[in-house]
Amino acid sequence: MANPLDRLKRLPWMELLLNALLTALCVTVAEFILVILMRALTIVAQIAIVLLNPPLGILTQLAIGVGIGALAVVLLERFFPQVRIDTGTLWALIPCLIVALIARTLLPSPVSLISTSQITAVAILLGVFWRGRRYWRYWR
Repeated sequence: MANPLDRLKRLPWMELLLNALLTALCVTVAEFILVILMRALTIVAQIAIVLLNPPLGILTQLAIGVGIGALAVVLLERFFPQVRIDTGTLWALIPCLIVALIARTLLPSPVSLISTSQITAVAILLGVFWRGRRYWRYWR
């Protein structure tokens, strides 16, 4: 009987972590651009207030998480072509993304519109597997 931890050891953890950090960097840049637009244009600020406050806040948070997960898979395909993407790699990408987003919140930032909550974590999971659905068949 094969050791189940062997598969876990052979995953490309360094590339996945670098991809997660790249994704967190892209999210941070997009967040700063949104904040600059909110300060420059009042209509953008009003729309953001409506979208980030209840009742639409939870749906917005869910949509942002799905977008982060999908972005991570796109960046993995684009910038790390040497990584063989399969179901195990997608599962390993999720904790890497969560760690990168938690590390992002620990850095001093003037504003943080994106929170790391359970809703965001589940949405990241949905986004990763929604965008990476063509890689599901390679399960071994």
